[in-house]
Amino acid sequence: MASRPPLPLADDLFLVAWDVTISGQPRLHPHSIGLALSGALLAELVFAGRLAVREERLTVTSPAPVPDPLAAGVLAELVAHPQHTTIPTWLAYLETQAVAKVADRLIAAGLLVREQPRLLRHRPAKYKYADRTVYGRAAWPPERLRGCLLAHRPVAEQDMMLLALADGCGLTPTLLNDPAVRRTAEEYLAAVLRALPAPLTAIARQVRSSVGDAVLTYRTHRF
Repeated sequence: MASRPPLPLADDLFLVAWDVTISGQPRLHPHSIGLALSGALLAELVFAGRLAVREERLTVTSPAPVPDPLAAGVLAELVAHPQHTTIPTWLAYLETQAVAKVADRLIAAGLLVREQPRLLRHRPAKYKYADRTVYGRAAWPPERLRGCLLAHRPVAEQDMMLLALADGCGLTPTLLNDPAVRRTAEEYLAAVLRALPAPLTAIARQVRSSVGDAVLTYRTHRF
């Protein structure tokens, strides 16, 4: 039996950040998830060889189309607005639609369904796995990451970035919810993140900073 192709980075991150197997609810504030997904969408273009990163600046290295429509749309935006080059600018811009667009890609792939409240339409949608045939694929990304950290297994580069983005937006406590193993797993996570290539580290660092700023702003306005 032929193996299924890996999911795009942002799709994997969505399945880590959203409880698609039980509640259909986000595991964090959707704003934080949106910023992390925006970083994942930029990283997808780095992996595709279309985007270079130097410190906090982005440069389109090739406008050649990419097969995925969502990635192609992000690339087209970058090409159309060359005056905007900083990672924080693009995180803020992409964040407003990142959750919905990545969810749409997962829905189109047959992995998720969207449940929109019928009466309270102002409430956010729930996202759940589509049916039993895809349950394993929908549940696999967080289990895969957890297994890597607990067993100290080698981590592929895309999963290194997935771990970096998950950690940057605050999902590590969800992955490592057993206090008995948390310390050694976090030590291994730190070693993995130190090995992440510099361009991806720059994106992950800016995601962490943007999420931190967003949390601080929320708390300031609240109190």
